[in-house]
Amino acid sequence: MKPMTPNRLTPFVGMLACAMPAIAQSNIDSTKKYAWTENCGWFNFRDANGTTQGVIVNTDHLQGFVWGENVGWINTGNGGAPYANTNDTNFGVNIGGGGILTGFAWGENIGWINFNTQPQIGAQAARYDTMAGRFRGFAWAENVGWVNLDDSIHFVASVPVCCPGNADKLSGQVTFADITAVLSNFNLPANPDGSSEGDANCDGVINFADVTNVLTNFLMLCP
Repeated sequence: MKPMTPNRLTPFVGMLACAMPAIAQSNIDSTKKYAWTENCGWFNFRDANGTTQGVIVNTDHLQGFVWGENVGWINTGNGGAPYANTNDTNFGVNIGGGGILTGFAWGENIGWINFNTQPQIGAQAARYDTMAGRFRGFAWAENVGWVNLDDSIHFVASVPVCCPGNADKLSGQVTFADITAVLSNFNLPANPDGSSEGDANCDGVINFADVTNVLTNFLMLCP
């Protein structure tokens, strides 16, 4: 495959992993947490600083740190999304429409990792599959090659985090779209982990309780 050529961003000075404070508990699955890189081994998305600095999957962005045993810390963003990715103060990985990932992560020993691979590799682009709750596709690091998020056995998944009222599982705010999501999926089978569209209260069923949950939390923002 043809290598990616990421935008030129000013390199960091110092070790960001040491400079960043603990953020919050990672919501990466305790067993599905590894991605394979072709030239530098496994990346662990969960266990940075006892999971308190591991990656967090939010509705529209990533934040926190990946650990590569052979390459050190990789920063996916500080949570101040959406990330503009124009310089070294506003970089990070965004989650866009259809779960497509864009933006850059920074590795202290390997430089920039480009998650905006859709223009180059199309359907194999780096993305977050919201229905499956896992990453797919490939990211590109100019200095170390492809980061494989698409292995069928060893992949990175997140543990669903319930945002009360957010029935469409996408917007990050409770709006009329969430009422529509409940009604469109009313009484349909739902995943027991609360990840199904329409399941506003994450109890594994879609019923009148979800309508109530949307109305109770109307216009609230997800954390």
